Amino acid sequence: MTSTDFSYPQPTDDELAAQQPRVPTPPAQPIYASPRPDDLADAHGSAAARMDGAASAKSPTLGKVAVALSIVAMVLSLAASVILGATVGPSEAASGYYFTDTPDWYQTLATVLVGVQGLCTCAGVTAIILGITAAVTGRGRTPGVIAIAIAAIAPFVSFGTFIVLSFIAA
Repeated sequence: MTSTDFSYPQPTDDELAAQQPRVPTPPAQPIYASPRPDDLADAHGSAAARMDGAASAKSPTLGKVAVALSIVAMVLSLAASVILGATVGPSEAASGYYFTDTPDWYQTLATVLVGVQGLCTCAGVTAIILGITAAVTGRGRTPGVIAIAIAAIAPFVSFGTFIVLSFIAA
């Protein structure tokens, strides 16, 4: 029933359903859709502008670049954490509690390693962005997802390694 007023005859659900079209017609093309490269080639009408099937396949290079960048960032970050974590405890025990009490060469080494960590952070964020782009656009979807996972896990592994080694070496 469509109304609580029973004085007028109301159509039944079957009668209402019969008034609807049997198969809804899909819209011709959504307004928000961007044209595909093949549609653009068809619009130009020339056979030279049309891309064939092999050329229109998306290359997985972007996903592979994202994986390579995330692995390099993780390895460099892990190496910097291992070196700094293994040396911070003995340096503190030999020189004193404050960073300025340590020798100049160790201050330089620690500053460079922290700089490497910052560089690896930028490379990891770039790998995440490239991985997301590769996964969304289909240009290396699986490598893009792997790159996102590696770049997201790497800071936790690196920091955990630093903490563990700094406590063990102390």
